[in-house]
Amino acid sequence: MAMFRISFFTVLLIISLSLMPMKASAKTENENPANSLPDNFHGKVSYFGNHSGERVGALSGDSNKPVPGCLRADHRCPIRIGGSLQVELEFDGNLVRGSFRGSGGLNASGLIGRRLGGQCKLFDQTDGSVWAGRCDRDGFAGTVKSVPNAPAQLSLEFQVVGTKFVDDDERNRQKARELNIEYLRRQIASDDPIEKRLIALVELETYGWMSYGVIRESIVPDRRNRRNGKKVVVHFDLEGGGSGYAEAEIDRGAIKYVAFYFPDLGRRRTTRILTLPTDQDDNDEDDRQSSFATP
Repeated sequence: MAMFRISFFTVLLIISLSLMPMKASAKTENENPANSLPDNFHGKVSYFGNHSGERVGALSGDSNKPVPGCLRADHRCPIRIGGSLQVELEFDGNLVRGSFRGSGGLNASGLIGRRLGGQCKLFDQTDGSVWAGRCDRDGFAGTVKSVPNAPAQLSLEFQVVGTKFVDDDERNRQKARELNIEYLRRQIASDDPIEKRLIALVELETYGWMSYGVIRESIVPDRRNRRNGKKVVVHFDLEGGGSGYAEAEIDRGAIKYVAFYFPDLGRRRTTRILTLPTDQDDNDEDDRQSSFATP
């Protein structure tokens, strides 16, 4: 029953502490280092390092193991501990979950808590110990303090460095980008109307060259004919700001070339020419390659 009361009290304490708002120091509020995590960061960071400090054993079990030099009757004198430490943290905005394991007298357990800016305040899910300190993609450093009623009392300092960084949002963006590129390639090779295939080609080329995606597009047929074909202009906006357009020559239902222009990027005329193979030049390898030209 005593252990049940302790555990129940610990749970209540963790809940009450977790509901308390974290106070950011002026230094934390004013600093925004490059290695800090965004407030809306979703991902995981793995850390490795060390810990050192003192541990006072629980009354049960440790009381029969005398500590050398300890004059207390219950033998509950501090014991120096230290060793390696591995920490895994999963960030969901300002919510943080994770786990740790260490050598040298530190028992493995789970962690849960909150993050404010570059500061984490986490609670050991076994005994309620508070892990507090700076946390970012490069490291996690701070202190561990036991709650007053914990059977074993810990007072530690720890420092671990980031060994693996996973940005879930970026990974999802990359996955979506790969799927979109594959979709565009299939559309270009399809039997869709030539104008639709041209728009797909423009978007695919801006992905690969300028890392921009086509947000808005419109086809404006040019009445001037070249080589008995027709010229089509596709206008688009850029994700990074500004706009551009592409000129394409279509001859007998095939896209002969596409020239890209980006006047809003401060360049007078930047052009990329993409020549697509046709039935007449399947054996001409030079025509299969993209080329750059700046008139």
